[in-house]
Amino acid sequence: MGARYLVRLDDACPAMDKERWDAVEAVLRERDVSPIVAVVPANVDPELVRGPADEGFWDRARSWAAAGWAIGLHGFSHALRPSPRGLVPVNAYSEFAGLAEEEQRRRIREGVAVLAARGLEPAVWVAPAHGFDPGTLAALAGESRIRIVSDGFARRAVLRGGFVWLPQQLWRPRKMGGGLWTICLHPNTLSEPALDRLARFIDGHRAAFVRPLEAARGAVPYGPADAAHERVFAAALALRRAAAAAARAAKGKTG
Repeated sequence: MGARYLVRLDDACPAMDKERWDAVEAVLRERDVSPIVAVVPANVDPELVRGPADEGFWDRARSWAAAGWAIGLHGFSHALRPSPRGLVPVNAYSEFAGLAEEEQRRRIREGVAVLAARGLEPAVWVAPAHGFDPGTLAALAGESRIRIVSDGFARRAVLRGGFVWLPQQLWRPRKMGGGLWTICLHPNTLSEPALDRLARFIDGHRAAFVRPLEAARGAVPYGPADAAHERVFAAALALRRAAAAAARAAKGKTG
């Protein structure tokens, strides 16, 4: 079987960049691609404030759910702080990783309540900055009906720790070999050329795009091969990030 693709859109909140989100939404709706859309219930992160709060945001979020888009709980406030790296060792900062489980439960409970008050029930957990730990999963199990995690570097949907994990390994459209690949996009900062690349990629691989909940139904138990693939992928990602950081530093010295 060839590669299959998911799309994930991060950082949806009332103060998001409405025009950029309009453009991304148009590309996906025109091509009947249903993404995971990660909604921040009570944003306090100034990086996500791209304009005045849109009074129609929650109506828009309900329209996503009505169209079959999978609503993700993207933390509670998106307030990032230095933290342990957690279950997915990408960043040393997060909103959740390292907090006491009771505090994580409170944030999950209040985040779910914010969405419920607006007619939304999240189906997927999307951790800000990939930062979460076993306490987060316990909090999700105890305070929500969420049983899908969008994260990890496996090549397929896996059953792990009582949750379905839909892997998230890409940050731009890219042709891959067999497996399930999630392309994570941040519409607030997505450039017009990047949006054009997304549209062309979907047009060239339309039959390979799947709906998130359909992909979740195909999950299989997590095994040694999945763990090995994640270790290799994480190491390669760390090397690429280190090389990119070194290149930026060198450019800064010579610029």
